[in-house]
Amino acid sequence: MNQQGKKSILIVDDVKLFQLFLKLSFEPEDYNLLFAERGKEVLDIVMHKSIDLLILDLKLPDMDGLEVLRNIRTITRDMQSIVRLENLPVIILTAYPTEEARHEAEKLGVVAFLSKPIKKESIRRIVRKALEEHPEHRLQRKLILCVDSEPRVQKLYEGALTTDEWGVICSSNGLEALEAVEFKNPDLIIIELNLPEMSGFEFIQELKESNRDIPIIVVSSLADKESIQKAKKVGVRDYLTKPFCLDELRRSIKEALKEKTKLKNV
Repeated sequence: MNQQGKKSILIVDDVKLFQLFLKLSFEPEDYNLLFAERGKEVLDIVMHKSIDLLILDLKLPDMDGLEVLRNIRTITRDMQSIVRLENLPVIILTAYPTEEARHEAEKLGVVAFLSKPIKKESIRRIVRKALEEHPEHRLQRKLILCVDSEPRVQKLYEGALTTDEWGVICSSNGLEALEAVEFKNPDLIIIELNLPEMSGFEFIQELKESNRDIPIIVVSSLADKESIQKAKKVGVRDYLTKPFCLDELRRSIKEALKEKTKLKNV
């Protein structure tokens, strides 16, 4: 927020006509608008100015929009005591939407992934909602990382577990999950052991070696005693087999997060 009490929005797009469209879209609102056309400009602006919201295009002349966002999240992780960017809401607005880009953006914590063209009323409403959500609420909401290669299972997790208290992000394999852990620092992980590229066991081992204390709940198609015993030996919090009961999973999540909070406050 600037000195006049206006919320500041940084709009990053190299198409002047689209910049004008957004400027006209926000005219009824009392915002302080800043514009940039290159990724390097963005990094300089967020380091030196107070920004309340970032609207980011994926296609920039010097840098991919997702690369810009990764750099911002890295600044957040490495320089939190100097630059307070961990709560910066980001909206991706692109003419070239792909599921891969959407998935990557969600892992990096965007509040919305939107396709061009977009109506003025829609972008105003989405921006207003993003700015009105208090940063402390985003901090209090626990983040659950769900790792499963089946899209239908990911959708089930997103629909059944997303609440005012819990946010959900999904990864399709262990490698993606490690990246999500690095950039998003989830409070709890739900993982299938039978995964492509990197198995659930390999992921858990990598996580343990990184000294990250994140509770893990296994929800797996592997129901043999050997897998269950092996999982418990490497320190998983709970082990559920598919098909599983959602209420049982919710109870396990609540208990794990409650226990983590207690240990953190000791």
